[in-house]
Amino acid sequence: MDMDSYRLQRTHNGSITLERGTVLLTPMETHTKYTTTAEGQKPLSLIIEELNQRFGTDFTEDDKVFIRQLEEHLEGNASLEASVRVNPPENARLTFDHVVQDQLQDMIDANFKFYKQITDDDDFAEHFISWLFERYYKKKTEGEGATLQ
Repeated sequence: MDMDSYRLQRTHNGSITLERGTVLLTPMETHTKYTTTAEGQKPLSLIIEELNQRFGTDFTEDDKVFIRQLEEHLEGNASLEASVRVNPPENARLTFDHVVQDQLQDMIDANFKFYKQITDDDDFAEHFISWLFERYYKKKTEGEGATLQ
């Protein structure tokens, strides 16, 4: 945030009138549209199968828990979300890579096998993190309600 160009600007001066009595309030619309579809996203089981075939790993369905946890941690990162909103994909990816590495460090104890594969195999790491970025970016730019499978 560039605080040098921050300014307050009055857009209205005066009072508002409110009607007396009980009135049904309608919710305000947000700028973000929420959807419940996950079109174009592969189920995690297919991603794990693809990773196993491509990189000779032996991840199981249980490893989906690790991926879901990582995605949940990324979802909760406000600075990452802000980066995706205001930057082109190539710049948002730089922030994303940094945040993913921080999250992986935090999750070492939870799933050392997955972490070891990412840190020991650069091709695997690049493929996995690229896939993870695409899912995150698509979810943030096309709708919050995309579900993980």
